[in-house]
Amino acid sequence: MSELTRGIEKWTAERKHHPFSPSSLQNREACPCYAGRDSQHVRSIAGSLAHSVVETRRDHNELSDEDAVSAAECIDFIDGRFAMMKTARELAIQRQEGPFHSRATAEESVPQVQEFREIELAIDDCKFEDADSTTSGFLDTLLIDHTGEYAEMADWKFGVWPVEPAKTNLQCICYVLGGFRHFPKLKSIRFFFRQPLIGLNSDHTFHRSEIPELYLRIQTVVHRARKATAQADAEDFSEAIPKIPACNFCARLGDCPKVLDIMCKVGAKFHPMEIPADITPTKVLAKDQTAFGLRLSGVVKIWADAFRASTTDRVLRGAADLPEGFTIQSSSRRELIDKEKFKQVAMDFLTEAEFSATLDVLFGAVEKAIQDKAPRGQKKHTTEIFQERLAECGATAKGQPFSFLRAKAASKD
Repeated sequence: MSELTRGIEKWTAERKHHPFSPSSLQNREACPCYAGRDSQHVRSIAGSLAHSVVETRRDHNELSDEDAVSAAECIDFIDGRFAMMKTARELAIQRQEGPFHSRATAEESVPQVQEFREIELAIDDCKFEDADSTTSGFLDTLLIDHTGEYAEMADWKFGVWPVEPAKTNLQCICYVLGGFRHFPKLKSIRFFFRQPLIGLNSDHTFHRSEIPELYLRIQTVVHRARKATAQADAEDFSEAIPKIPACNFCARLGDCPKVLDIMCKVGAKFHPMEIPADITPTKVLAKDQTAFGLRLSGVVKIWADAFRASTTDRVLRGAADLPEGFTIQSSSRRELIDKEKFKQVAMDFLTEAEFSATLDVLFGAVEKAIQDKAPRGQKKHTTEIFQERLAECGATAKGQPFSFLRAKAASKD
């Protein structure tokens, strides 16, 4: 991991996050036992880098060209909104020039447009043992126009999983409530979600009159989650409600008996000789049944892989409809044929030290190092050249082609 990436992680960690942060509430509303995973992976690191680019307006060469373009789109968007507010202020100044007969006096009478980046917003000052508010979070960008009565908020999402639209998104609602609280003169706030990687954007305008119903919804979600979390910590999952996508990102997924109950039913139906029909989560979680639980996990994984393969085959044969929101893609895995030739080609892109730092002859690690070193705008192209040269010299070869179903990216609004 580079010094820059470590710096981004330190910057993220230094911002003290609320234990029931706005970004977790959509999943907590689906299942009050939900607990986020505290882990760093490729997309989360890239997202932090992209957020830093938008906030500081400084490029990071470690960011891929695609992520850099996404960050630039967000910068262009918010700069455009800021310019529109400045234009509105200029028109207000011109209207004031007549009565004041002075440009300078007119300018003084019309407040500046305000911009805030990474501003922390709390929705109230309720005290808890672990927090000073029901919830609070860091909003990416806030703009307040010259009247002080209208604001625009924007939050950037650099992942590939679509988020709830702004109108019903709990993270958005928390920021809006925090905005109304911190800036009492505001009458309305327009909130924008931008997801440039998947082309999904949404916005909604909230009004101060909506505060009571919005606040009640947040309070209900947080208080249910606090109760359920305390119970789950004591191994009581009675409040758990297995749902997708909440379960996909939940740190309690492997501990939740309600999810396990579903898996028991799948295992008993798919492999009755191995998993008896009377299997229950209590039996699987028994102190002396660890091996049985592991066998169950193997059966469920085998079933999941087999079902996906079977469904793909049925779709390709026309025996089943292509699921809505999916597309058929074909690919083939690369196979490493000659390690020496692989290294020889890599040495045209990397130094010996840079190659050795990848620890092993791994496609991903070496190609990531090549991308990091390549100049902005040439990262993807340089990697493609590297891949072509490996194939040309016989260092790699394509394996057997295969087809699979993939969810489509959301359409642009």
